[in-house]
Amino acid sequence: MASDARPARGVLRPSFPCSGADLVAARTCEQVVFGRHFRNTPEELAVEYGPYEPTTAFGGIFAADGTALGAVRLVRPGELPLKTLVDAGAPPWSLSPRAIEEVTGVGGLAATWDVASFGVDTVAAGADPRIAVALLSVLFGAFRDNAVVGFVAILDSAARRPLSGLGVRVLDLPGARPEPYLGSGRSVPVHRRVADLHLEHERSTPSMHPQVFHGRGIEGLDERLVSPGCFALPGS
Repeated sequence: MASDARPARGVLRPSFPCSGADLVAARTCEQVVFGRHFRNTPEELAVEYGPYEPTTAFGGIFAADGTALGAVRLVRPGELPLKTLVDAGAPPWSLSPRAIEEVTGVGGLAATWDVASFGVDTVAAGADPRIAVALLSVLFGAFRDNAVVGFVAILDSAARRPLSGLGVRVLDLPGARPEPYLGSGRSVPVHRRVADLHLEHERSTPSMHPQVFHGRGIEGLDERLVSPGCFALPGS
């Protein structure tokens, strides 16, 4: 990503699914980011996401010293309904089952993943504009390598603006409006079909598309580490 600012951290290393020290660092990054912005404690995060651990995988962008500069938590379909859809059907949104079915009907729930958290540690990363772009490339690489058709998330309104600035436009679940949620003053359940977003992004933001979707052209990031197949889950 072109920038006049000197990168805060040199080499960037993407990883998905994280394990070992990378997993510990990614979880720490999530706790730091959500604690700083929404005052969520590790205990609160454990209560919210603990039931989904069997189908949870983390991705991240790491500095040379192993620090996670950004992390994403993805929840796959399993015995429990996806958390975003459960929460969207409860207060403060109380969306109807039909509204949720409209989202999951394309590709079905088996091919829909939940982006449970996505965050960049702006203190650890400094004013490095590469981190969010690199983390998005991990997200979309995970979708690519695991045949994900669509995704859902509950997105803070302030976080939505920089994503839109990078050409990543998500859609509100039918009938959803911004409401307070887990420390956020304004959040809304969103969704998108991956193929539709890919095509829209390629057309609307062609200069950013290779970086955001394929991890190509990001200074300091080894493109071999984001090539097709790198982010496949074991056994997939």
